[in-house]
Amino acid sequence: MDKNIVCPKCKGDFNNFKCNQCGYEIEETNGVIIFPSSLVSTFDGYSLHAGLEQYMSEEPNVASDYYPRYIDDNASIVLDIGGGDGMALANFAKSNCSANVYVVDADIKNLSKVSKRNIDNLKPLNCSATSLPFKDKSVDVVFTLFMVEHMYDYQYSDFLFEAKRVLKDDGKLIIATDSDFYDKWVHPLFNRLRTSKFLEKYNCEKVAIDHHNLKSPFQTKKFVERHGFFVQDVRLHLISGKRLFAALMYEIFIPKIFYQKFLSTMFVVIARKI
Repeated sequence: MDKNIVCPKCKGDFNNFKCNQCGYEIEETNGVIIFPSSLVSTFDGYSLHAGLEQYMSEEPNVASDYYPRYIDDNASIVLDIGGGDGMALANFAKSNCSANVYVVDADIKNLSKVSKRNIDNLKPLNCSATSLPFKDKSVDVVFTLFMVEHMYDYQYSDFLFEAKRVLKDDGKLIIATDSDFYDKWVHPLFNRLRTSKFLEKYNCEKVAIDHHNLKSPFQTKKFVERHGFFVQDVRLHLISGKRLFAALMYEIFIPKIFYQKFLSTMFVVIARKI
């Protein structure tokens, strides 16, 4: 058993996949360590439910060259929460062999692809984002990409409290997520008026797992700050931001309060534990 992993319930050590203190049992299937929980059950099979092309293949998606820039090279324990097949931080793990990068996800189908990357320090864990199997103050970075918009606020809050618990005193939290206005209104128009089911958040009788809890960059910053983090930066991905004309418009004519709400497609929040 990996020495960094502890029981998510009592934080005791495991012996042959059973906690020495409380008796909580885990298992391993196809290289994925499974921690049973209600949140895992809710999101299990999400990749099949979503019907997106990138989830249909039995091979992992192409690893990102963009997201590793947010992880410090000296980080020794990194959690990629909702990391799927490990796409976001696979290149970081490959370039930093001394680091342990744990891909945490509720969907075992996606996690089963992590081992196909053949990166020894990229390790899949099938467990809940709100009950992580790590000791207090043991993690350098908690990273999440396109995950928090799937959670209700109480789950999102539990995740932030859990991230704060496992992070070291100088630990970093990185949240990359979709912008609310773009994903609710602009993106569906680009996709021939198909809705993104965000209105499911108003149906309290339904367990929703689509993009039902979208926030603006400002709302996300305030939400993260209320959970004990100092937000160092919010990196906006703006519509046509790579084009000179659009960049000049953002720089000179369009107020930031307007473009961060209406013209950002996604954003990345970088925060430190305080």
